[in-house]
Amino acid sequence: MANIDVTSKLVKGPAANNEVGRGWTHKLEIDFNDFVANPSATDGDTLTFACFTIPAYATVTDVGFRVVTAFDDSGGGSSLTVILGDEDDDNGYVISKQIHVDGTEVFVGVNDGAYFTGTDSGSATLANALKGKTYTAAKTIEVLFTPTSYKLDECTAGKIVIWANIIDTNILVTN
Repeated sequence: MANIDVTSKLVKGPAANNEVGRGWTHKLEIDFNDFVANPSATDGDTLTFACFTIPAYATVTDVGFRVVTAFDDSGGGSSLTVILGDEDDDNGYVISKQIHVDGTEVFVGVNDGAYFTGTDSGSATLANALKGKTYTAAKTIEVLFTPTSYKLDECTAGKIVIWANIIDTNILVTN
């Protein structure tokens, strides 16, 4: 498994005040060109992208994705799944979704991971889960791509937009 930091590609985040009302403070676009060649990769290796930094004492209330263009590859691959989570639970925000053109691709995934369904051990009730996850230490929202029977650098098409609503309570605190 390879890890890639793509925070330098951050399209927006944090958003302007007039955009926060729409529910998303951070947005990141990832396309097939970001699946750089990895000489040690073998067929089916997962590629992890570090998307958004979550400061300590921030709350994440929404995380999702939208596939702009379904992913395709140059070989015989027929499956590419995506999940969104953090270092504690790799699919805590969005569970596995198919995004390959040869599969039954899912174009939108939002808030169906354990952090939002009340199935996470840190969320005592569904009511707590629906409020999101509050962090006591800095973490990173990650997106994981897993192909079946091919390498990700064989992709020839595909674009996905990842978004999140991160409420940074640190900006409300004054000394």
